[in-house]
Amino acid sequence: MQPTQGAPNLTENSPFNFACHDALPCFTQCCKDVNIYLTPYDTLRLRQALRIGSSEFLGKYTRSFLSKVGNIPVVQLLMDPQTLCCPFVAEEGCRVYENRPWACRMFPLDLSSTNAQFRLIAGKERCKGLSERSRGTVRDWLQCQGVLEYAEMDTEFQSVVPQGFKPGAPMNEGLGRVLFIAYDLDRFAELLKDGRFLIFHEVDDEMVSLVRKDMKELLRLAFRYIRAQMDELYQIV
Repeated sequence: MQPTQGAPNLTENSPFNFACHDALPCFTQCCKDVNIYLTPYDTLRLRQALRIGSSEFLGKYTRSFLSKVGNIPVVQLLMDPQTLCCPFVAEEGCRVYENRPWACRMFPLDLSSTNAQFRLIAGKERCKGLSERSRGTVRDWLQCQGVLEYAEMDTEFQSVVPQGFKPGAPMNEGLGRVLFIAYDLDRFAELLKDGRFLIFHEVDDEMVSLVRKDMKELLRLAFRYIRAQMDELYQIV
């Protein structure tokens, strides 16, 4: 979705009146014919909710590619080809609501190009929830939607790029493919079965035990591995 034309930038302290519920005539319409780009943490939460592996989730529900500008990995949620609806939406609402992606939690807001600011990506004509009497601030909305945890994990993901890499600059295709490991955690978990890999990357028994119990920590370990790989490859290319 594109920012609403002419909409002012908002800060966390800006007043924000919005509520979404099934009595609204537009209920679930925002889940139709929309581009939803997933973060690694989005992917983890969704595949856990569906109780399937990462490779199966990526193959069944997404399309993955390297962007033409920058060779950055992109994982896009596929819409139903017949209805153009999100595959996880039903008449009564979202079937994976507790594990919905970051973009869905943010709606009808999105990050502005200006740091620490936000913009509306829907107007009152389309989104009737903006006419509801619920009062609060942007910060209130982000907190109640659980956005912070998702934002923190994405910040960790963004930190894996090599030092000296400028945002928006073209990335070597090989480097871009390394980043995909963060999305396919099953593939990364297979590496942890190799004792030589554990020794070389200084992964001790305590860490192995932890990531077997906590997929979020497995993702963090994958970030650490990717960062090391990116630093090494960046020196070569």
